[in-house]
Formats: sequence, C-alpha cells, structure tokens
Amino acid sequence: MRLMFKIEDYIVRAEKSLVVGLIFAMVAFSFMQVLLRIFFHSGVVWLDPLLRHMVLWAGLIGAALAARYSQHFALEAFVKLAPVSLHRPLEIFVGLFTAAASGLLFYASYKFIRDEFGAGSIAFYIDRLGVPGGWAEIIIPAAFALIAYHALMGLFRPKEEKTWA
Repeated sequence: MRLMFKIEDYIVRAEKSLVVGLIFAMVAFSFMQVLLRIFFHSGVVWLDPLLRHMVLWAGLIGAALAARYSQHFALEAFVKLAPVSLHRPLEIFVGLFTAAASGLLFYASYKFIRDEFGAGSIAFYIDRLGVPGGWAEIIIPAAFALIAYHALMGLFRPKEEKTWA
C-alpha cells in the first residue's frame, strides 16, 4: 500500500505542476493576445481556441486534485454534518460512489475520444497544423480515471493526510 501512496504522491506533484504551468501559460498568452489586439489591432488566430482547451485541461486536472484531498463533491458536506459515528461509513460510501460515477464517465468519455479520433476531427489549426480533437480533449477520460483513482486511494488514506498540502 505504501508503494501505491508513493505513486499517488508523484501523480499529485505532476498534477500540481501541470495546473501551475497551464495557469501561467494562460495568463501569459492572454496578456500577449490583449497587447497584440491593442497595439496591432490583430491577434494570433489559434490562440483563443488553444486557451479554451487549456482552461478545460486546468479545470479537469484541478478536479482530480480536489478528489485527492476529498474536496470534490457536496456529498463531503453531508458527511461532515452527519453524526461522528457515521463519518467512516459515509466516507466509504462517498468514495465508492465517486469512483463508480467517475468510472462511468470515464467509459463515456473514452467512447467520445475514440469517436473523435475515428472522425478525424480537428480542434483548431496552428497555421497549417491541425490539432486533432482527440488529442485536445484526451484530458477528459484521463481526468475521470484520476478522479476514480484518487477516490479509491482515499478509502485507505489515513485521516490526517486528507488535507491540502
């Protein structure tokens, strides 16, 4: 089990780094786009769709991080309001429910991504390079898999480790 927690710690560090990098890049690109529009009355055509996809990525990775720290659903408030004797059974229920819901959403999003690749859809163009829709949206099934993984790991995590680090 220790190995699984160590693997999860590495995943969480990667998630945090990715979210910070995405947010930094979004701020920088947005600022650059504003300056280009103000001073040159122009902008980078593909930057707006790229920023929209970056928001999707940052939001879904943030959701996976929230699941790691058991801060992901309103069900957590219900657990905290329940009598202390019911906390652990409700935490187990919430973890299993989250994992099951994430598993179903993973399956649906996997089919969506498979269809995106099959259809050859293009999310946006960078000059003549078309970014396939499947690659731009691959974060959707990945995030649901991470949410399910974090929820299941949370069933075995000691209580003191469930806070933001």
